[in-house]
Amino acid sequence: MDHAEKILFTAATAPPRLAVPPGAVDCHHHVYDVAAPVVPGGREHGSATLEDHARLLARLGVQRQVLVQPSSYGLDNSLHLAALREAGPDRARMVAVVRPDFEPAAAREMAAAGVVGARANLVQGIPLGLADVAPLARRMADLGWHMQVFASAGQIAELAPVLRAAPCPVVFDHFAQLPLVDWAAHPAWGVVMDLVQAGRGWVKLSSPYSLDQARPQAVAPLARALAAAAPERMVWGTNWPHPNATTIPDDSALLDLLADWAPDAAQRRAILVDNPARLYGFA
Repeated sequence: MDHAEKILFTAATAPPRLAVPPGAVDCHHHVYDVAAPVVPGGREHGSATLEDHARLLARLGVQRQVLVQPSSYGLDNSLHLAALREAGPDRARMVAVVRPDFEPAAAREMAAAGVVGARANLVQGIPLGLADVAPLARRMADLGWHMQVFASAGQIAELAPVLRAAPCPVVFDHFAQLPLVDWAAHPAWGVVMDLVQAGRGWVKLSSPYSLDQARPQAVAPLARALAAAAPERMVWGTNWPHPNATTIPDDSALLDLLADWAPDAAQRRAILVDNPARLYGFA
């Protein structure tokens, strides 16, 4: 592709300097359509298509992707399910948003399309809240799916008994929103470490600007600590089209940060290829 080509919602104009291994997975991205209705309280966003994201992945040298239903569309997963089917089973998986009591027939249909988990965005609280986490975890266990949680560190600490007892794998969004200073002293760190070291938890190394909008590189000490503690339980994602960023970032530069977070090439291959293959069921 023409590296000078403008891609929506990224400042990247060149490939990353980091050599990306074959089979790499972007484990967290969204699509948006201005024609799709946004739920009350949801964040509106300009159209960001699967084709736009495909151009970004080509620039980054990444082959696979995981679509994540954003809170903007509530329980209406149709836009992301359509994108999932368009991308195809060899290339894509999806994390939906569902209520704990959603119908078995709908679950079977989603699973057949490539849905492997469900997300609770507790930061925005749309459409699920803290009280939904325990029953959602039980439902995920019944389906053989994982539960993805976007929560503040304080919410993770509050949910400690529920998360430690979760009968399904738990995926923490965006560095588990841990503090950038004295993270190991925060109660949420112990919750995250208990789960990842027991082989029941995962952390997404994504959206570093959500912890410091002005200096996304400031996440480096925390990222290194997470990667060193459990490299086999870390995955990476772009968070394109960056709905929680105040300034559109350079995705190539963000990917290059991984060389600092995980200096060993084998660790980076695990984070980019092997770990997501296990978590999301890529062959």
